[in-house]
Amino acid sequence: MTSANDEVHELLAAIVSSLNNTLYDLSTECERNDSKVTAKRLEYSRQKVMSAWEVYNQKRASK
Repeated sequence: MTSANDEVHELLAAIVSSLNNTLYDLSTECERNDSKVTAKRLEYSRQKVMSAWEVYNQKRASK
């Protein structure tokens, strides 16, 4: 049986994965369409999300 924390973690993992993929796709599409500023903003946001996710996972693993 999984705990509520594991279920929340699985939900967060799915959301972060989807957000990461979407931001990457949008950034790539903007880059192709010569929207460089928007592409950089999307990539920056993607990196911030992934960095926060890594910190969360490290803290979760150390508990």
